[in-house]
Amino acid sequence: MVADLTSSLGNKTEHVSIFSSQPPIFILPMHLSLNELDEVEGRLIDYGGRLTYDIAEAGLVLGKVGRAKRAALELRTRGVWTEELIPSSASKLTSGGAEPPIKRRRTDQYDGTKDAPVEIVDLSTDSEGEDGFAIRHDTSKHLVPEKKVEAIEDSITVLKLEWLYTSIASGQCVSQDPFVVYRGRKIPSPPTTKAENKQDLFAQKSNQIIERAKQDASLSTRTPPPEHIHAPRSKEPPEGPSQRPRPTLYRQTTSEHEKEEANPLQQPDWVRDHVIFACLRSAPLHPPNEDFISQLVKIRKIRELTLDEIGVRAYSTSIAALAAYPHPIQRPNEILALPGCNAKIADLFAQFQQHGDCDHTDDDGNVAAADALETDPMLRVLNSFYQIWGVGAKTAREFYQRGWRDLDDIVEHGWNTLSRVQQIGVKFYEEFQEGVPRAESEGIATVIRDHASRVRPEDGGGDGIECVIVGGYRRGKELSGDVDIVLSHRDDSVTRNLVVDVVASLEAERYITHTLSLHLTSSLREQQTLPFDGDDTTKFDTLDKALVVWQDPHFDATTGDNGHKGKNPNIHRRVDIIISPWRTVGCAVLGWSGDLTFQRDLRRHAKKARSLKFDSSGVRDRNTGRQVDLEHDGQTWEEREKLVMEGLGVGWRPPEERCSR
Repeated sequence: MVADLTSSLGNKTEHVSIFSSQPPIFILPMHLSLNELDEVEGRLIDYGGRLTYDIAEAGLVLGKVGRAKRAALELRTRGVWTEELIPSSASKLTSGGAEPPIKRRRTDQYDGTKDAPVEIVDLSTDSEGEDGFAIRHDTSKHLVPEKKVEAIEDSITVLKLEWLYTSIASGQCVSQDPFVVYRGRKIPSPPTTKAENKQDLFAQKSNQIIERAKQDASLSTRTPPPEHIHAPRSKEPPEGPSQRPRPTLYRQTTSEHEKEEANPLQQPDWVRDHVIFACLRSAPLHPPNEDFISQLVKIRKIRELTLDEIGVRAYSTSIAALAAYPHPIQRPNEILALPGCNAKIADLFAQFQQHGDCDHTDDDGNVAAADALETDPMLRVLNSFYQIWGVGAKTAREFYQRGWRDLDDIVEHGWNTLSRVQQIGVKFYEEFQEGVPRAESEGIATVIRDHASRVRPEDGGGDGIECVIVGGYRRGKELSGDVDIVLSHRDDSVTRNLVVDVVASLEAERYITHTLSLHLTSSLREQQTLPFDGDDTTKFDTLDKALVVWQDPHFDATTGDNGHKGKNPNIHRRVDIIISPWRTVGCAVLGWSGDLTFQRDLRRHAKKARSLKFDSSGVRDRNTGRQVDLEHDGQTWEEREKLVMEGLGVGWRPPEERCSR
């Protein structure tokens, strides 16, 4: 269905605001891949919908769910407790009370003189859910009088996803009635009884993982059992309960209001127009709210370590908006106006602000959820494993499950099970953690360019091999995690298989101590732009490249390291050498110069606004599959990069303003 919607509407660049009058909408991720979820959310935003990642704020919930019981369970597992509005009550509420309620047969007597009954979903009796897990739901025993109509403000409606598609195809919001799965009224979470605790473990498990680990650590020295690190998607902070508290109502004093009216902030256009894409905003390296952003980055890292991909993306969107905001935030209310930020982020800022005002703290404030990255024993171990080059979050958790708690455990008990890349990552763990200064990055680039010129000597004339330092260096960082170098030449015959010869030359002079991986993806397809076949699952970068370990071979051999004669004391560095043909060098430089969220949104915007497929190898039309040359008029790589950004519709902004985090 998502694919059909894309094909039928993919050419549109201007959309009517179909959903602008609707309340905030939450998209259930169940049964949707990340690409499908991204597509649905993008369509909702394109047509004026107010997307929220906080289900507590939502008035509408859309998803692939077909039964009221399952819808109620999905709401509850995300911290929203409800009582179901029976059809007669829901009809009365939506029609303003004009139609009399339809009577419903029930076991006890009902003479029609009382208010229409309302069903409460309290999930109190065992039954089998769609996914095979036991849920509790018995509506026949819990009929209570309906609350007054004004309580509709706390209602929430779960609709089939087809409502979104049908409305877009019709050009207007169609009636919700044929698509309603569940209508409920939000209620406070009931006190949990001992009998309910056993059944509620499944719903609460994803939100109490880190809390349990903390409790285990404080009560005893035993290691948390392996199952504690299995965390499905959760929108809650790791330390919080599964029942989400209501968002804080932020109050403004009269003096604050008068001061705000006297000195109103000049909000940027992207705030006023609710621009959600990070590539359409300028984010400096050191924004005014950098301290608070650093706390959110830690929480995002916790989401990565618990394999919460949706949570990672939600926090990335919020962080990117805060990074682009040009004013220091004074009150949590300001955050609510930023696209991609919700009451959850505002609550975290209130915590940050409150802690920062305390006399006993020396820092600028912090957030309890972020502290867990350093204080929680399990997360601290997972994070240390995650820092190993070649180890992702999933592998880090596998190491933890095996009972390993530090690098010594890995070396002693699992060295032979590691891949070669992971072994190198462990061997040079501490060295890889040290940042690379700008001057050293420039020196490495000079050496690489010299060796590239040696293996591809000029026959006379020409501009020679171009060398561009990209990555964090180009965004202005004083220290980079690694060094990313793009090499190009105006003659395609020079760049074909160039990476093989450059690496061989550098290895011969001992600049490269280990070659971690070597890719000839671009040369094997004759350096053409990656073909488009409608599949967006391919990796972003498909150029020829080598990922290597670098060490300056020049040192004083008479002293060496720690007095050992002949041992090279120079630090090992991670270096990526990327080769691009000249006709798409603008795409390559652009693709390797922005932060992760900037690059993600650049591809999303190209897709939604221009129906183009962008990656570092070039641009293709999604409708025809043909290559689109956006940079042919550029004489230098700088000019070509600007032409690509303008052609994608994002406009030029220097790399120092692409720091979306």
